[in-house]
Amino acid sequence: MLQFAFELRPVLQVPPWGSDRPNLHWFGLTDGWYWINAQDCELLRYRDNAVRRWELERPYPGYYVARLWEDVLALRWALQEPVPQDLVAFVDGTFPRRDFPDDDQFGAGVDAAFGFQGDHHLDLGYLTGSPILRCWRQSVEGRDVVTLSQQISPEKQGTFAGPERLDVALPAAGFFAAVEDFDRRLIEAMEQRVAELECTGPPPGVALDVQQLRLEHVQRSRWLAQRLTAPRQIDWTAVRAGVAEISSWPLLQQGEGD
Repeated sequence: MLQFAFELRPVLQVPPWGSDRPNLHWFGLTDGWYWINAQDCELLRYRDNAVRRWELERPYPGYYVARLWEDVLALRWALQEPVPQDLVAFVDGTFPRRDFPDDDQFGAGVDAAFGFQGDHHLDLGYLTGSPILRCWRQSVEGRDVVTLSQQISPEKQGTFAGPERLDVALPAAGFFAAVEDFDRRLIEAMEQRVAELECTGPPPGVALDVQQLRLEHVQRSRWLAQRLTAPRQIDWTAVRAGVAEISSWPLLQQGEGD
């Protein structure tokens, strides 16, 4: 079982944006905590010493849930089709790191390859000591499988809980259902929040266009469906050419590029 879990901060405790004229909007109102329940473990959970060190309210990232939601919707779109078997190693974290050419001159296929690789990452660079989260879809002995992988580099072992690498594989249909469930629960939670603010108005001293808030909520409630109907075209020839070129670069020595 996979679940993108979250908890929203109470409306009156959500810090507004800006100092001269504090304001709120849909994205800001998703302030809260999030983590990922994956089988018998929790991804994106802080170690106890990190919770004590930073005096955290919860052992999970405290950020805007909409950020994870937006990235998961983009990831779902990238998983419209499986990764060809010859390219799995390029996205699953086992591809050896390479040293960029000194002159930074390389073919257009390299951009295509790195773009394809990036499509299978969840960007967590805004979190201190963040792990690497990769996700890809592939055919395994005739089964349609999605793998979610959390990798915590040795120098960051004191921040997030878990082994250096943890892979969670599940049927693609199960992963897609988890994305739909995440989308439904967040939209429902925000519907309640928007309806509440339509009745009460914004918190004292905070600027909030309630009509615009409702309009944006309606628009965002359609994002997943719009993502799934958007065409996704990959130039496999360019991606493979890029991977081949990158494979010719010298290996990055351990400790370099960290």
